[in-house]
Amino acid sequence: MKFDLNFPCASKSIRASGLIKEVEDDFYVEEMMAPELAGEGEHVWLWVEKIGQNTEYLAGQIAAFSNVKKMDVGFSGQKDRWAKTRQWFSVYLGAKPEPDWASFNVESVTILKTSRHLKKLRRGEHSSNFFKIVVKDIQGDGELELGLNQIKQHGFPNYYGPQRFGINGSNLDRGERFFEGEIKASRSQRSFYISAARSFLFNLNLAEAIEANEWVNHVDGGPLYGDHQEGVPPLTEREEEILASYPSLAKGIHKNRLKLERRNYCITPIDMNWSREGNSLALVFCLPTGIFATALLAELFDLTVGLGEGG
Repeated sequence: MKFDLNFPCASKSIRASGLIKEVEDDFYVEEMMAPELAGEGEHVWLWVEKIGQNTEYLAGQIAAFSNVKKMDVGFSGQKDRWAKTRQWFSVYLGAKPEPDWASFNVESVTILKTSRHLKKLRRGEHSSNFFKIVVKDIQGDGELELGLNQIKQHGFPNYYGPQRFGINGSNLDRGERFFEGEIKASRSQRSFYISAARSFLFNLNLAEAIEANEWVNHVDGGPLYGDHQEGVPPLTEREEEILASYPSLAKGIHKNRLKLERRNYCITPIDMNWSREGNSLALVFCLPTGIFATALLAELFDLTVGLGEGG
């Protein structure tokens, strides 16, 4: 099945064109997290700056350098590869001697500080991410200021960004084949496929809510499909219909016994500000974990991406 990843914007203003990620420094992301580290324990926590590196790849490099299994390396969230990012990692050493972190040598990676702690860093422990994004070569920006103020005051549609679906939707295409038993997949691949399926179906529901002008004040939010669980509003008839129209994705979701969750349709950025210099815009804001900065940018710009795919 061909998956259409062109979802409607909520903004009625004319979007400008622009370029992001001409260089990695144009897209800066930092985890907002101030852990109270014990200064002792079997885990070492690392505050790391990386440029042009994948989080999973770096976790593997840290594991190899520390002579531990990759599962013994923890991190809170995946960060963009094609960006300059700062985030925490943890390493369970147990009785192993601590490595000489000064000799850790991975291109464009700097360990900024280390400390011992009593527990592993788990996924989703940081509360939000700080972004500083530079958009260059802006053209047709007559209504840009209006759009920026609209988002600052009223929010933007909480779409999952294109990177969730892989290059040209490859995670959806392969996921559909996996759910139908046509190909095999590792545990990590299965996780990508299931996540892509739920995200795509959520985006479809959000797109309908935007078309109906019901996304801003929607009480329940949109479905992250799964089996009913107590305390979560059940699927509406229309939400059931959207799920049924993608039977392979529905099969994969229910086979893996996921639980129904709800995700807000509208997100208002925290402490959003911007400045202009010629044809460039520097935009700073914070977003809760799991929210895509590219969804905010898509309300304002038709973007060209200089590095990699998505953002």
